[in-house]
Amino acid sequence: MVSLSIMTNYPAAAHMRLYYSPVRRDMTAVAALTQHSVKPLSRSDEHWNYCHEMLPQVSKSFGKLVLQLNQPKLRDSICAMYLLLRNLDTIEDDMGIPDEVKIPTLHNYHHCFSDNDWKFICGTNADRELTKGHHHIQAALMELESSSQEIIYEVAKRMSQAMARFIPKEIETMSDYEEYTEYVHGLFISGTLRLAHALIGEDMDEDSLTFLSHSMACLHQKRHTIYSYHEDVTELPRRKMYWAREIWSKYVDKIEDFQEEENSVMAVQFLNEMILNALSHAEDCLDFMRKIQDPMFFRFYAVPRLDSIGELALCYNNPQIFTKTVKPKNSDLKARIFNRTKTMRDVYGAFYDVSCLMETKVNNDDPRAGEILSKLEAIKHKCMSSGTLAARIMYRKGLAMTMRMFLTTSKSGVQ
Repeated sequence: MVSLSIMTNYPAAAHMRLYYSPVRRDMTAVAALTQHSVKPLSRSDEHWNYCHEMLPQVSKSFGKLVLQLNQPKLRDSICAMYLLLRNLDTIEDDMGIPDEVKIPTLHNYHHCFSDNDWKFICGTNADRELTKGHHHIQAALMELESSSQEIIYEVAKRMSQAMARFIPKEIETMSDYEEYTEYVHGLFISGTLRLAHALIGEDMDEDSLTFLSHSMACLHQKRHTIYSYHEDVTELPRRKMYWAREIWSKYVDKIEDFQEEENSVMAVQFLNEMILNALSHAEDCLDFMRKIQDPMFFRFYAVPRLDSIGELALCYNNPQIFTKTVKPKNSDLKARIFNRTKTMRDVYGAFYDVSCLMETKVNNDDPRAGEILSKLEAIKHKCMSSGTLAARIMYRKGLAMTMRMFLTTSKSGVQ
C-alpha cells in the first residue's frame, strides 16, 4: 500500500486518500453504478457541451470522426468513453508523477466512474484542462444508457489496471509489446464495437471482436510507438520507452544509442523490422473494415488506418525518426483523406498505392528487404482481389493522389 504521507506531498493526488479508508476500500464501483442507475443525474447540456467542445481540442482528427457519427447515443457514448480514457492516458504519460503515486491512481481509476468528487490534475495544455473538467465527463457518463455505462466501466477498469502493471516494468519481449498494445488501444476498439452493437445493432461476430480488432489496434498504436521514438527517448524528467528490448537489443546495448551517427545503419534496420511487424496487421485491418455496415461508423475506423499506414510509409527507411519527430504536418492533406474516405474501394485503393510507394523506398541491402517486399505484395494482392480496383487510372485522380502527396511532402512535413 502506498504511503499516505507521500501522497499528501503530491497535491494532485490528495484525493487518493479516500480510497484507503475502510469504507472506500470495501465499496465496489459496480454497486455504485447500480445506485446511479436507480437515481440518474438529470441531463445537463453543460456537461455534453463541455465534452463535445473538448474532444477536438485533445484530438482534432479523432474528434471530427466521433462528432460526425449520426447516431446521438453512439456518438455520445464513444465521446464520453474516449475522454475518460484520455484522462487515464494523460496520467500514464505524465512522467513527473512519482510511480508510488501513479500506480495506485491507475489501479483505482475506475472508481472515478461513480465518484463525483474524483479529480487528478496533471499533463499539459489541452490534456491538463481535460483533467480539470473530469466532473463534466463523469456527469455525462451517468446520463448514458446502463448498457453503455457497463461497457465503458469494464474497458476503463481493465485498461487502467493493465497500465498500472506496466509502469514499473520495461517492454521486454514481443509478447509484452503485443499485450501492452492490446490494453492501451485494443480495449478501446473492442469497446466501440460493443457500444455499436448495443446501440445501433452493428453486427460483428466474436472472432472479429477479438482477433481482427486486435490488429486494428496494433496497426494504429505501433505506428504511434514508431514515430514517437525521439519524443519518448528525450522525455523529461525521465523517459518511458515502449519498444521491445527483444528486438532493439539485437542492434545496440542501450535504446538511446540509435541516436548516434555511427549506429545510423543499424538504427534504420531496426526501424524497418519494427515497421514490418506493424504491417503484419494490415490485411486483418482490411478484413475488419470490410465487415462494418454503417457508413459513418466505417469512416470512424477507416480514416485512422489510412493515416497509420501512410505514417508507417513516411517512417520506413527514414533515419530522421531517431533525431526528430517525423509526422505529416499538412493539415489540408489530412482533411482530404478525411473527406475522401467513404467506401472500402477508397481504403483498398489507398492501401494499394501506399504499398506501391513503399516498394520504391526498399533498400535491397536491408536484411529485411525480402520480407518487406513480400508483405507489401500480399497487401497489394488483397486489395486487387477485392475486385474494386480495376479502374486504377480513374482512381488515381482521387484519394490515391492524396495519399501520394501525403508521402511525397514528408520532407517538408518533418516537425
